[in-house]
Amino acid sequence: MGAFCVFGVSRAASKQIAEKKTSEYEGRRALSITEWAARRDALAAELFANCVKPYRISPELDSPEFCQDWMDVAPAEIRLAEIMVRGPKLDGGGQTGKAQRCAGHDLAQVHRRGPVRGGAQ
Repeated sequence: MGAFCVFGVSRAASKQIAEKKTSEYEGRRALSITEWAARRDALAAELFANCVKPYRISPELDSPEFCQDWMDVAPAEIRLAEIMVRGPKLDGGGQTGKAQRCAGHDLAQVHRRGPVRGGAQ
């Protein structure tokens, strides 16, 4: 499983957010599909241009080089792109979450040096 992700603002994520925020009605009148789509696209363009909060916009990838390749595919579709490594998700007590321990998804090994737990010494 990968631990590297690209965070930033993308047109696709902006469009998904705009779909949720765009109402299907104007007052009591239902909008046609083209009217709704025009409003959604206008809101998506505004979100893409003005949003400064980075979101995860890529799948988890195995290395920063793969993240860079992912960003190079369509550079005009993303802004404020930044590659980040995902550390372990901890609960309130500072322990790795139960679901991750059961599934074997302890990503703390990304930051450790030495043999992986349970591996050959």
